[in-house]
Amino acid sequence: MVDHVGMTGECPAIDLLADLVGWHGATSYAPDWPSLRKTFGRPFPTDFRCYVERFPPGALGLVQVFHPEEADWRGHPTSYVAQLSWRNESANVVGRRQGRFGTRSGDLLAWGTVNGEFELCWELTDQPAETWGCRIVDIRCDEAEHYPGGMADLLLDALSGTGRIHLLDHLRELPPPRFEPYA
Repeated sequence: MVDHVGMTGECPAIDLLADLVGWHGATSYAPDWPSLRKTFGRPFPTDFRCYVERFPPGALGLVQVFHPEEADWRGHPTSYVAQLSWRNESANVVGRRQGRFGTRSGDLLAWGTVNGEFELCWELTDQPAETWGCRIVDIRCDEAEHYPGGMADLLLDALSGTGRIHLLDHLRELPPPRFEPYA
């Protein structure tokens, strides 16, 4: 069974994001959410699920969301979750101040990146996924910034140039990005 979230209208922030980045297409992918949840050990937030069901793998300018249907791990939830954890393994080794990366409560789990320089993360808790905040982490400089909203709101703020995210202020100097699906 594939657990479908829904598309247009059910996730207004994702609809706004699609308009902002000029994406009026659809995706043919149908992620196996129950298998992904089982592998991850907890559900993914609704806005992330809506994003994945609306957008194919691709880039929003300098921003990449780690999509479970990317070619390297499509249909392999274990590989997808392992890839998310592997991305930040070295940051855990050096004991960074910005938080520990992982999949347990209290950990940070990267769901995206900005130009490979900033990790966009969920702050995992034992509370429902809809309540998780986000953290933007600059691993090189050992800086982090808490963001009180979810993934979709963070993307809207970062890509529309609101200035609410200090570590991503440089994105304000760029024109609004277009969504570019990977070939």
